Amino acid sequence: MKKLFTLVLVLLVATAGYSQVRKTSINDAMKNNATSFSTKGLESSALENVLSEPNMTRSEGELDHSTYDWQTNHGYINRTVVWPDGKINFAYTIATNSNFTDRGTGIGTYDFENDEWIPLGGRIETEKTGFGSIARYKNNGLVVAAHTATNLGIYIVEDKDNMTPNSVPNAIYVGSDVWSHPCVVTSGPDHNIIHMVGAKFDDGEDEYGMTHGIRYWRSSDGLTWDKEAVVLPFLTAEYGNEHGTNSYYWMETTEDNMIGLVINTGNTDGMVLYSYDDGETWERKVYFHDPAPGVLLDNSFCYPRWTSALWNGNKELMLAYEYNYSDHQGHYGPSYGGVAFWSEYMPYYGDENADYLHNGFDPNNPMPPVHGQPFIMDSAYINQDIELSNWYWSNSNHEMWPEYFGYLTTLTDDGEWEDPFTATEWKIEDVNGLSDYHGAYNCGNTAFPVLCKVNNSDYDLVCVWSSLDENNRDNNGKYYFKLFAAFSGDGGLTWTNMKHLTTDFMYSLSECVYPQAAVIGTTLVIAAQLDQEAGTFVQSDEQTADDNYYQGFTFELNDLFPNAGVGVPEVSHNTHMNLYPNPAVDQLNVILSQDADIVIYNIMGQNVMNVEGRAGANSINISNLNAGVYFISAGSDTQKFIVK
Repeated sequence: MKKLFTLVLVLLVATAGYSQVRKTSINDAMKNNATSFSTKGLESSALENVLSEPNMTRSEGELDHSTYDWQTNHGYINRTVVWPDGKINFAYTIATNSNFTDRGTGIGTYDFENDEWIPLGGRIETEKTGFGSIARYKNNGLVVAAHTATNLGIYIVEDKDNMTPNSVPNAIYVGSDVWSHPCVVTSGPDHNIIHMVGAKFDDGEDEYGMTHGIRYWRSSDGLTWDKEAVVLPFLTAEYGNEHGTNSYYWMETTEDNMIGLVINTGNTDGMVLYSYDDGETWERKVYFHDPAPGVLLDNSFCYPRWTSALWNGNKELMLAYEYNYSDHQGHYGPSYGGVAFWSEYMPYYGDENADYLHNGFDPNNPMPPVHGQPFIMDSAYINQDIELSNWYWSNSNHEMWPEYFGYLTTLTDDGEWEDPFTATEWKIEDVNGLSDYHGAYNCGNTAFPVLCKVNNSDYDLVCVWSSLDENNRDNNGKYYFKLFAAFSGDGGLTWTNMKHLTTDFMYSLSECVYPQAAVIGTTLVIAAQLDQEAGTFVQSDEQTADDNYYQGFTFELNDLFPNAGVGVPEVSHNTHMNLYPNPAVDQLNVILSQDADIVIYNIMGQNVMNVEGRAGANSINISNLNAGVYFISAGSDTQKFIVK
């Protein structure tokens, strides 16, 4: 079992405040915990008298230990790949020795069908790399983009089901220039066209007058570049990145030849560059209007950072983000911030006749926000409708708007989320100075949001993020980050109360940062970096070399949000369904308690079959379905079945 669990158990048993923990040996506790958590569907009850959550069904598995705990300053970097066969790949920076000579890209796998976490046990590359990202490649492979000390390149994994550490040599380098922090995505019907962006961090200007520029590469054969170091349209000089905060990433490919690149530097307008022809031509969609792009400011302003963006079915943007401040000089507020949601059709609460700074109307916004009309958010919108809703930090003149759903946590004595309208106000205690509220993660007290669709729905959304926990600090007085989630069933207009996912004994003295997440059916799958010490810079604040590891979790969304009706089609209610045979080959028999439309989804949440179901037995021809995992819904009942 994990070193972390042993440390936590020893510390808690030795602390008078935890005298209620039942007396047992460490080995027994570890054995009991392993039994409790190893099987999907068991409750979190490792120790009888330690906080448990009877409504939270969870399974978990350790992916990899690492001596390296500095991921990157990226926002939502491309590190998660969901496959039609129910497997999910998660990538992270890993090293297994204390001097980081074997640093590279680790790739952990979750097998949904078998509820199994599969660690790689090291880096995938044959050389030392850093800050890698991954994307699906062809039918069953992965492409990894990472940088070395002197170059940036592509590494191609031929078979995701047969990966061996230290086995994949470089396929393509970009040349002799020192580009770094790459992000990769693929397009085409076979996911065979590779697209990569990277940045250059130097003090001079290139031939385009750009400093720290973002460039684009493309390969159509995996062997050579047919586009190299291209300056994309709209990426003018002020869109260069500063202080290594390279906030750019690729959106998920939703159509064969469509790609979208999110640019979110904190120095300029926030935008998505997208192409419908594999990177030949580009269009732009702006989601945030910067008050003074590229101008160094003395006063800070609110802006969206650490963004996670999705398209809905109408090609409209949806965004989960950490709000924080910027002055175009690389600064941010470590004790400030929260997580919020925005879409092009969010309701607008401001008054265009009121003062700009205090009520959110920006006359210079290229699309002034009007209720019911698409709008581009600006710093005034975030300040008035989001930040001023956080009663912890200001005197709000209205209640908290529903699109603001993450903030510095308040928990009851039982570890539950406290109702914000009845909560006792508190603020972070300044223990060792402003910068010591938490580790130097280039973020505020609530950050790292990941936005996911449920069954490819534009309306059922889940957001996962990290936030400080007022009840837990390390030995240096820094608060630990823990994992939280919220659900929306109306496209982000309203959200459930947030759920604390790591509230129990096992993670009381560990923090969870850099979460990755995906949803299969109604199962939320998360991978996160766990650390016993609240910090990120390995060069300065780590006391031990092996206290970091990458952990996987699964949660049943209907357990987390029991009244939300996650993934339930609005057809009928109280429908009961029995399936046989399961696995099935050519025919699936479905017995229904009442009339209900039958809908079959593949593992990606795509609708593959619709049948008008009748009460009683229904025989469905599934011979046209490929082998794999599927979900079948009828009324309020959803079940999984397998086609052989």
